[in-house]
Amino acid sequence: MNRFAGAVARTAAHTPGKPAVVDEQQRLDYAQLDQLVDQIAGGLRARGVQAGDVVSSQLPNGVAALALCLAVNRTGAVHNPIVTTYRSREVDFIRAQAGSVLFVDDPQDDLFASPIASGSSEHATATLSNPGAPSDPEAPRFLIYTSGSTAEPKGVLHSDTTLGAECEAQGTYHGLTDGEVFVMPSPVGHISGLLYGVLLPMWLGATSVLMPRWDPTRFLELVEAEGGTFSGGATPFLQGLVDHPDLDRFDTSTLRIFPCGGADVPPDLIRRAGRRLTLRTGRGYGSTEFPSITSAAGPGEPEDKRAETDGRPIGANQVRIVDGEIQARGPELFLGYRDRSLDTDAFTADGWFRTGDLGTLDEDGYLTVTGRLKDVIIRLGEKISAREIEQLLADHPALHEVAVVACPDERTGERVCACVVLRPGADAPSLAEVAGFLADTGLSTRKLP
Repeated sequence: MNRFAGAVARTAAHTPGKPAVVDEQQRLDYAQLDQLVDQIAGGLRARGVQAGDVVSSQLPNGVAALALCLAVNRTGAVHNPIVTTYRSREVDFIRAQAGSVLFVDDPQDDLFASPIASGSSEHATATLSNPGAPSDPEAPRFLIYTSGSTAEPKGVLHSDTTLGAECEAQGTYHGLTDGEVFVMPSPVGHISGLLYGVLLPMWLGATSVLMPRWDPTRFLELVEAEGGTFSGGATPFLQGLVDHPDLDRFDTSTLRIFPCGGADVPPDLIRRAGRRLTLRTGRGYGSTEFPSITSAAGPGEPEDKRAETDGRPIGANQVRIVDGEIQARGPELFLGYRDRSLDTDAFTADGWFRTGDLGTLDEDGYLTVTGRLKDVIIRLGEKISAREIEQLLADHPALHEVAVVACPDERTGERVCACVVLRPGADAPSLAEVAGFLADTGLSTRKLP
């Protein structure tokens, strides 16, 4: 049995009645979750899913999304979650490149509710190369798409071993136990939501409370009602709590840890969070390819390092600066891209990952990210490719030249700004017309300038 699905089975055997997952509609203990995961795994096999096959899904945070991830893991297939903000342009590309044999986008699918049917449905067969045995911890088991300097999303391959190393490092660094209650607003199609909302809680035998959408008031209600101890995510999440006008109405005394990263984190936000929420927070640095390279949110870290640096390497990770670029290596580093042609530029000859970010290391080994080599915009912790939007706008009949850049935004960290030059004699389109032109391509609305 694979690592994360196996962890659920072990907890179900030892403490079957322990709360496992809570969403807005239901709550399951570990015995119930293990049974549901078995049911879904059987349903996947009945639909023809085999070890090494890719199962794509686009589901909101909830029991269905968590259980499907674990069921895919239990079958030895490859879990490919897609963020719910992606529309047809991104989803169609991902499904085609991933070669997925099944796509699940309905929480009411029979997989989650009906008895397992016998027999199997016809499906295309497209497996990743070298899928390995169903229990092979080194084989690809997760395929997560992220934007970057390329025009199309990049498929990042992880194994049980790489993401298991991430969970082990996080658990040790933060001193986590099976008594944790994770309250997670980040989408489980994003690396942070997948880790903090699904994999790390199940790895620990802890409890996951999943939010289908971000609402700071609802988050505070859940922390109080469920005894939430851990959360994390991009700057707007922490900012929404620290600046909540009614924060004092809620009992947040159980909330101990909130690592923050994914976008520029103002030093003052970290300091105010420590005072207003009496929790441990700090900046951190990572990516879909390498989830947690460094962190400053651990116990014993001085406030100035928490607030003004992106921390030190955690676990067995290593960081170096070469010609200003941050390079890293360690056990949680991804296996490579789905499009193997991208690997050449991603790794150095001696095996270090080229992050595409600029940074410095101080005399104590703390990293500070200072800029980017790549044309990437980070909005609410999600990367957006400037090149993708430039290429789409190049087809607009009124536009002669286009340059897409990041624009600072207090709420989202950054947003997309398109600088355009008109064709001779063309009338300037309105912002709404440009947005409509891009929306007609099926582009996610979060990427609109």
